[in-house]
Amino acid sequence: MSTMEGSHQPQLPSYLTESLIKRSLEHDLQRPVAIDRFTAGPATAAGDNYLSDVFWIRVEYDGGTSEKRLLAKCMPDVGDRGATLDVLDAFRKESESFQQMLPTFSRLVSADGREQFGAKCYYATTEPVRTIVFEDLKVLGFRMCDRTQGGLDFEHMALVMRKIAKFHAGSMLYAKQSPENERHLAERYSYGFHNPCEKPEEARVLQAFQKGLEKFIAVAAGWAELKPAVLRQLEVLRPSFRQRIADCVQPRQAGARYEVLNHGDLWSNNMMFRYENETAVREVMFVDYQLSSYGSPGLDLVYTLYNCPRKDVRQDRLEDLLQLYHQTLRETLKRVHYEPLPTLDDVKEEYRRNEFFGLVCAIVLMPIMLMERTHDLDLSFDAFFKEEHGERVRDVQYNGAVYRAAVVPILHDLLARGYMQ
Repeated sequence: MSTMEGSHQPQLPSYLTESLIKRSLEHDLQRPVAIDRFTAGPATAAGDNYLSDVFWIRVEYDGGTSEKRLLAKCMPDVGDRGATLDVLDAFRKESESFQQMLPTFSRLVSADGREQFGAKCYYATTEPVRTIVFEDLKVLGFRMCDRTQGGLDFEHMALVMRKIAKFHAGSMLYAKQSPENERHLAERYSYGFHNPCEKPEEARVLQAFQKGLEKFIAVAAGWAELKPAVLRQLEVLRPSFRQRIADCVQPRQAGARYEVLNHGDLWSNNMMFRYENETAVREVMFVDYQLSSYGSPGLDLVYTLYNCPRKDVRQDRLEDLLQLYHQTLRETLKRVHYEPLPTLDDVKEEYRRNEFFGLVCAIVLMPIMLMERTHDLDLSFDAFFKEEHGERVRDVQYNGAVYRAAVVPILHDLLARGYMQ
């Protein structure tokens, strides 16, 4: 009989059970397991996850002879969150990615399989709720950066760009193997942020994005450093904003120079880093593949390079980061004689083609990602869609000093280059 360890054990949801942990271990080990005891608790802070509840688990089994640290990502079907998960097909895509796609891509880009794109997946189930159980990357020395500190420096971003390039290369090699493989990616990962079966005016995610635009216009009207032309152009975009977003996030694009499986949600909280001597960053691992889509690599490149870097890195080192991505992509593909190899011009064209998505990031996503920590606001997904409470959350997000400093130069640049038309 197993036991819960310690009197300080936090209250856990009913679906985080011994049975789930036992099934996870047995699925991985392919043999019966006897659970002795386990402890568990929340693994992320408020505002770090919206569509999932994430818990760490420490489990002892087989008479105390073995121990593992696990991470359970649970997606209960409650409120607006459950409906959104269904529309986005998030659980199916993520579980398939971790169980099938990521291990396959690892083998394709590295003969020894050491180039990993995510944590080892132990188990995925829909009973009693949608849950994926992983190895705990923290035990392996990985940790998140603080999303409130204004972004990642160049060393972190260089690692990220190389990793994206290898991930993209893995998907290209997989698609090249057979027409069936390419069809699998195109059909199983046909959309990310927006399901085209939904009308843009009815999509909950796009409704939230629209409210973000309206909040930005209201708050930024008082910013002396923001050019008035920016606000005028955003007012022009306001009536068609949801439709423009729906159009710009469709991954299959006419004339795309090359196509890849996009991660789809590469911001700093979906990356974990491993360090040497606490300071020198050495490795990055991606998490959260719920929004992956097959199509133009520009979607990942724009999303990452707008949302993740520190302001100075975004302004001064963008060209360097695109070159790093291209160099790694070519080297990875060239090792296995892939043809034709994308050129740097191909990479830049896909980035440029998708830069309206950069405007969406700046107006809608960056305020969420750079939101200052607060202890008196409910930052759950459902709370965000409650009208009055959602407005309170947006007030904090859009009035953040870090966000304001980061977004103004981005909008001036987009205006100057014609991306607000």
